Amino acid sequence: MVVNANRRTRGSATRGVERALATQAGRLEELRSRRSQEHTALLRAARRVFLRRGYQQTRVEDVLREAGISTRAFYRFHASKGELFLELFDRANRAAMQRLRETIVQHDEPGAQLEAYVARTLDLAYDPRLKRETSLFADVPSELTAQYAREVASCREQLVSILREILERGRASGTFANVAPEDDAWALHGALGATMSRILHTDPPPLRSTVERRLRRFCRAALATG
Repeated sequence: MVVNANRRTRGSATRGVERALATQAGRLEELRSRRSQEHTALLRAARRVFLRRGYQQTRVEDVLREAGISTRAFYRFHASKGELFLELFDRANRAAMQRLRETIVQHDEPGAQLEAYVARTLDLAYDPRLKRETSLFADVPSELTAQYAREVASCREQLVSILREILERGRASGTFANVAPEDDAWALHGALGATMSRILHTDPPPLRSTVERRLRRFCRAALATG
C-alpha cells in the first residue's frame, strides 16, 4: 500500500511538472507571437514613414508614432534608425531577387534569361508600384554605406549572383562562350546600376523601350553574342 501511495505521489508530481512546463511553453509562444506581430507592425510603419519623408528627414520618434509602439519596444528590435533602414533595404532586395528568379525560370535559353533579367530590373524604375521604394533604397546614405559596408555589399552580391549564374549557364551551353562570369556579371551590374540611376534622377525619365533596346544591344556586344 505504501509503494502504491508513493507511485501515486510521484505520478501526481510528474503531471504537475508537465502542466507547469506546458503552461510556461504556451506563455513563451504567446510572447514570441506578440513580439513578431509588433516587429511586423514596426517594419510596415517604418517603410511608410521612410517613403513619405526620406531617410534623412525621418526620426525614430516618427516611426514610433506611426507604429504606435514604445521607445523600449523599438530598441528591442533595432539599435538605431540606420539598422532599421538596413533591414528594410535587405527585405526589399530579397523581394527583388525572388521576382527576378521567378521570371528567369520561365526561360530555358541563357540569352532569353539575360533579357528577362534586364526587363525585370527596369520594372523597379518604371513600375509605379515599385519606383518609390526603388528610389528610397537606390541611394543608400553614405554614412550607412560606410557603417554597414559588409551588409550593403552582401545585398549587391545577391543581385550579381543571379547574373553570374546566367553567364555560367551561357558559357556551358556555348551561348556566351568567351565570358568570364564573375567579372562580366559585375560589369553588367554596373551598367544596369548606372542606367537605373539615370532613370530615377531624370524628369521625365527616358522612354523605356529605347532604354531596354539599348541595354540589350550593350549586353550582346559586351558578351560577344552578335
